[in-house]
Amino acid sequence: MAGKILVFDTETTGFRSDDEVLTLAVVNGAGKALVDGMYAPVRKSTWPDAEKINRISPKMVAECPPILSQQKLLEQMFNDPEVLLVGYNIEFDIRLLAQSGIRITNPNRHDVMLAFSEFRKIPDARRGGYRWWKLTECADYYRYDWGTSEAHGALADTLATLYCYQKMQQPVYEEQSLF
Repeated sequence: MAGKILVFDTETTGFRSDDEVLTLAVVNGAGKALVDGMYAPVRKSTWPDAEKINRISPKMVAECPPILSQQKLLEQMFNDPEVLLVGYNIEFDIRLLAQSGIRITNPNRHDVMLAFSEFRKIPDARRGGYRWWKLTECADYYRYDWGTSEAHGALADTLATLYCYQKMQQPVYEEQSLF
């Protein structure tokens, strides 16, 4: 399973039950972009709060097709039983894709955010488990170089997630005393 992975991220009109996907990026395990698309939402015409974060304006997506125009391709890609889906807060992206009409039923999923939270083990009394770290915090921990890209872009976040995922797959060696 580790050899065939798809890492993905979305940028959306928000996080509520009526919000939709604006951009989707999908890369393979080598970091090759398989999807890097912008999509016009079908229910929303403005998203001022999300726009402040993801920098995607209604004008930028006005002439784009809706994500449903790629439904068959995306569902086939995501639901391949031989693929491990990797994301940062992956259930959020899967939910927003579903709200936009893309159904992901593949149970083979790895959430880098939850794995990083488990690794860091900082208690979070509010959630009752461990603290959830932002992708930028996880990327900083592993010294990810964003280059000329910025966080909160689907492709940039996907590549950062892949990097963090790969770092977390490497063995961790503890310093041992010789005495």
